[in-house]
Amino acid sequence: MLTAVFICVSAQIAPAKDIFIATTGSDANPGTRSKPLASVQAAQVAVRACIKVGLKEAVNVIFAPGTYFLAEPLALTATDSGTAQCPITWQAVKDDTATLSGGTPITGTWKQSGKNNIWSVDVPGVKKGWNFRQLFVEGTRATRARFPNASEKNPFLYATGGGIDHVRIAPKLVKASWAAPDAQINVVAQWKFFNQWNTVTGVDLKSGRIDIADSERHGKIIKGNWFWIEGVKEELDEPGEWYLDQAKARLYYMPKPGINPNTLKIVASRLNVIVYAKGDVEKKTHVQNVHFKGLQFRHTTFTLGHIEARVHTDAAIRLENATHCRIENCHFENIGGYALWLHLDSQRNIFDRNSVLHSGGGGVLLTGSRLSYMDDTKLFTPGKVAATVAPILNRITRNTVKHCGKIRYYGGGVHLDSRPASMAMAPGNYIAHNYFADLSRNGVFAFRNQGGNIVEYNHIHDAMQTIIDGACIHFATMNHLNAPNYILNNWLYDIWGYNQKPDGQPTRHLANGVFLDWDSSNMIVKDNY
Repeated sequence: MLTAVFICVSAQIAPAKDIFIATTGSDANPGTRSKPLASVQAAQVAVRACIKVGLKEAVNVIFAPGTYFLAEPLALTATDSGTAQCPITWQAVKDDTATLSGGTPITGTWKQSGKNNIWSVDVPGVKKGWNFRQLFVEGTRATRARFPNASEKNPFLYATGGGIDHVRIAPKLVKASWAAPDAQINVVAQWKFFNQWNTVTGVDLKSGRIDIADSERHGKIIKGNWFWIEGVKEELDEPGEWYLDQAKARLYYMPKPGINPNTLKIVASRLNVIVYAKGDVEKKTHVQNVHFKGLQFRHTTFTLGHIEARVHTDAAIRLENATHCRIENCHFENIGGYALWLHLDSQRNIFDRNSVLHSGGGGVLLTGSRLSYMDDTKLFTPGKVAATVAPILNRITRNTVKHCGKIRYYGGGVHLDSRPASMAMAPGNYIAHNYFADLSRNGVFAFRNQGGNIVEYNHIHDAMQTIIDGACIHFATMNHLNAPNYILNNWLYDIWGYNQKPDGQPTRHLANGVFLDWDSSNMIVKDNY
């Protein structure tokens, strides 16, 4: 008998009330088709008015075609919930015609700035504290000025040694300019199965030492660890690179020869989450029956200082203490982290028929209150109730996740992180009929006390493209008493396990089709190819 049982019963949906939004609308309008609203916040007010008088019909918030640049996330609470018979649905008038963007267009006039075809534009918002580390040019993530250049045959520096707080390389390679105010190194540290983003705090030209800030120190830097450094104006030397001068509130960009950046659509990231639906875990309230259908989500940023290398917590949609919500037929592209993050007591939600391309992290992240590896010290969400819950009984089905892990390498199609030991015998989640390809690490990962999960009929290939020690399907339950996990009928191939070498020739190491790691027990692995 399977421990995890997933039953989907469709409620009889009541006739719907429609609320319309358009980029040409006005928040002074009533929200009708002919007089639409302009912002998601105004639509939220209209939805709440329907809820307040008692829902007798479903409510559809319908987006006209266009791109909606959000100044702040759509923040939902339990008061924004629908019911099984009268759900609240945020949707495009036709699939893939409406985009919710976490970015801001660069609208100033570009002017040539000095030599080497470098252009610049003033960005007034930077004077108010806006800082960004992602820029999208004509729909593609541009390269922040870096060394070595991404086009190099061997585009990395290699540590000769270091420690938890510094990196050492040959002194002749170090440049004083690397101590720029917002320069970071992206380093694959110590065990080579994750990367970390560290802000540079100083350089020593004589010793070759690069000091890094005290946040996000997850591993000691040892000989052979590979990295690059970015966010340095002096390294703006290749077409396609950009640099933001925060002090001058000015953006610099080097286009390809003959291209005038005034003719390009350029968007800088601002928000790291577009929809944040949050119930109160301690009061046991939930956001319920809120759906998203046929929308695009783009241009979210990524943050620094994450408390656990394995768990990076940026996501376009964040459901925290949410139940019976659906995200379906949506498209996520050029985002800073995951598409969806399910946190705490999030149950019976559905993520179905979505596509996720070029994400900074991966597809779906599921977490409990603690993100710790060997112990319970890394507390993300405090509280007595929070310590007892984690996402279960969710369905992640028929999705495509490709070309991901562009910023955080420890990610993949689905990441099921730690849950409390008290939940080890509880049901799990259903992950099936997905297509995951070109991933920085795992296709599906499940960690600490995970039980009752079913992973079946997934097609996963070209995993482990950036780091080592993982698999297409990787379980590390660390518990002999978890409920049975089932890995059935999956098609898995081309699992690489990249271990970069200073000569520029990577070796393949520690990569598996199915990896049962860290005392994983009570596993049924059957009929996989």
